[in-house]
Amino acid sequence: MGVRNYPDIARVYFDFDNTLADFVRAARERNLSPTEFKLVPGAYRHLPLMPGALEAVARVAAMGLDPFGLTKCPSKNPLSATEKLLWTADYLPQLDDKVIISSDKGAVGTRRDYLVDDMPEWANAHNFPGTVIRFTGDWHEVFRIIVATEARRAQLR
Repeated sequence: MGVRNYPDIARVYFDFDNTLADFVRAARERNLSPTEFKLVPGAYRHLPLMPGALEAVARVAAMGLDPFGLTKCPSKNPLSATEKLLWTADYLPQLDDKVIISSDKGAVGTRRDYLVDDMPEWANAHNFPGTVIRFTGDWHEVFRIIVATEARRAQLR
């Protein structure tokens, strides 16, 4: 792996479950609640992509921002971290070496970064130092916020 030199640009951190991966749909298909499903070995390995997720990651890169994955793993499913990394390699290879697993999303990022998360009240995401965007399934709204914020920042430079 070696030393990495990252570009000096804003990052967009994408939460995994119900932002990039359709965790709720997978749980329903197995007749389990999300709380039950997250403890099942293999639950995270083959989740379907959320509609528009692949395009959203590509669009972030095309905008000159740096896309990353940021996810929390359930403490009672020790296999979930490996499953999420394998899932990323298969479904979002452009994020393959850009995944951060943290129980504290507030400890990641800078003021200029973005966090796209369906549940920002969990994993201390509400303390993320940058702009938190609640994902409701509407990628147009996510990009409306990013474009508007970037335009404001450009005016201040």
